[in-house]
Amino acid sequence: MAMKYGLRFNPDPKWNQQIFGNRYFLGIYEMCKTLAERFQGRDHVTLCEIGSYMGESTFIFAAQNIFNEIHCIEPFEGSEEFNALSNRTWDEVKREFWTNTRHWDHINLHQTYSYKMNEFFADKYFDVVYIDGDHEYDSVIQDLTLYMPKLNDGGVICGHDYSHAFPEVQRAIQDFFGKEPEMLYQDSSWMVNV
Repeated sequence: MAMKYGLRFNPDPKWNQQIFGNRYFLGIYEMCKTLAERFQGRDHVTLCEIGSYMGESTFIFAAQNIFNEIHCIEPFEGSEEFNALSNRTWDEVKREFWTNTRHWDHINLHQTYSYKMNEFFADKYFDVVYIDGDHEYDSVIQDLTLYMPKLNDGGVICGHDYSHAFPEVQRAIQDFFGKEPEMLYQDSSWMVNV
């Protein structure tokens, strides 16, 4: 049986050559440590993850016991380079999501696109928004525009793939905020305090 690689768990060495070994896995843990310190003592902390794919990052977020609610937005359709590389169908990706998130009942999956879901959440609903959906410039700008109002006062907007491998993500974040993110992590996750 051929080995099935993941993006964070057992990453394929051919995927994103700029990130080696467990750095891809550990960076998001570093970010979670920052988030845990920031929200320490809070009774209820909410996360919106735009682009959950196989649920590996969702697993990491949930395992930290920071969040009381996690809302994942993932359509499980469209073009995805890693599906072709790893020889996966969207049905397999969705099954993997449920396998990776099976231990927690506070994870809510919304199988749709972020631009179709934003109106279902009240303004200032989330404490953290993590953007890892479509990596095209216009899509990143759209997610930032639609989900910034959904952040609670003192919230954090963050995401993934702020790296030279994804120049449109970098440009969108720099253009939207007028600066580099305050925090960058080993896995190319980024964070901006609001």
